[in-house]
Amino acid sequence: MTDAALSELRVVDLTQGVAGPYCTKLLADYGAEVIKIEPPGGDVSRRLGPFPADLPHPEKSGLFLHLNTNKKSITLDVATASGVVILKKLLARADVLVESYPPGRVTEWGIGYEQLREDFPQLIYTSITSFGQTGPYRDYRANNLVAMAMSSIMYATGEPDREPLATGCEPADYFAGLQAFVGILAALTYRQRNGPPEAGQHVDVSLVESVAAADEYNAAMYAYLGAIRRRFYSRHVFGYPMDILPSQDGYVVVIPGAQGFPVPLAEQGASPMALLLEDLELDQNPLFQTFQERWVRWRELDELLLPWLTTHPSRQIVETAQELRMPFALVPTAADLLADEHLAERAFFVEIEHPGGAKLRHPGAPLRLSETPLRSGPAPTLGQDNEAVLGEVDYNREDLGILRDRGVI
Repeated sequence: MTDAALSELRVVDLTQGVAGPYCTKLLADYGAEVIKIEPPGGDVSRRLGPFPADLPHPEKSGLFLHLNTNKKSITLDVATASGVVILKKLLARADVLVESYPPGRVTEWGIGYEQLREDFPQLIYTSITSFGQTGPYRDYRANNLVAMAMSSIMYATGEPDREPLATGCEPADYFAGLQAFVGILAALTYRQRNGPPEAGQHVDVSLVESVAAADEYNAAMYAYLGAIRRRFYSRHVFGYPMDILPSQDGYVVVIPGAQGFPVPLAEQGASPMALLLEDLELDQNPLFQTFQERWVRWRELDELLLPWLTTHPSRQIVETAQELRMPFALVPTAADLLADEHLAERAFFVEIEHPGGAKLRHPGAPLRLSETPLRSGPAPTLGQDNEAVLGEVDYNREDLGILRDRGVI
């Protein structure tokens, strides 16, 4: 069988939570050997859930099981002198280190980038923090909510007379994890193509900067034009209607695009939107004639659309709109995604059997490679690989017992 794309890569993972583990999950899913180093109490995400029947258990957190597929787990307190010695032995065999501690913390322990680069010149050292390793905010703490607010995305989301709204889940953490993954691949590519074998680098990833880079145009408008985009009922006002609207049985993404409405001076029949709504006279309505009218009178446009949308099922609306060359889309529930024919055809969801016999369906990798397979192994139990991994760096069972008694592992 063909090896996975990153099967020759060895990674030491010193991260917890979401952003760092998502980065190293991607590396592991594409074949890297990822040694996850957890503190003796385990990664914090083991305590976050969701849990079966809402009963907390460190080996049954859905979040942890998802973010740590295909990894090995050892327990190690890297804040101790003995822990640092063991870590350095592991780094001697590694290509990449990923850490997510606050700036300066690892330096206190003697394992900062500058402290390790001389002994491990080949190492791609990756840090994922709130604001990065430098700058006036480096010592401030942030979470997903703060990152979404500072990115400008949250400022423009919500109703203008209400509080700004953040996107659900932890998009900032996933953006940062993905950026770290790409940064690591770029550094490895540079080392392979342009540098000597010891050409390591420091990949510095900021949670806030990562999500700000995902903004469509709010920050760019301010930077180049001095314009501040205000909240406008969460709508994309510049191309309205470009919004999520209700249907008979759920919601649909309505995106007529420029082709959806009558094109001035063009020789054409009825517009796609008029055909969709089954009312050809709508093409004479000023709202269908110019996008400026739709900007200003979007509520009136909603009044035209909603009676038809709310009396037709989502799938019919989307299929008809797409036949008319308008990129409408479904807003699926979790159950809809699991039953989706397209996702089933490309085998996006993978079933993984975890220790204890639980079989769970997981989202697969974001993209498939044409010539190399993906891995689909379970997340590890806490410290399950202590003996095997530490045995490779000359620690026997007696040594492990002593380290365990000292609280190092």
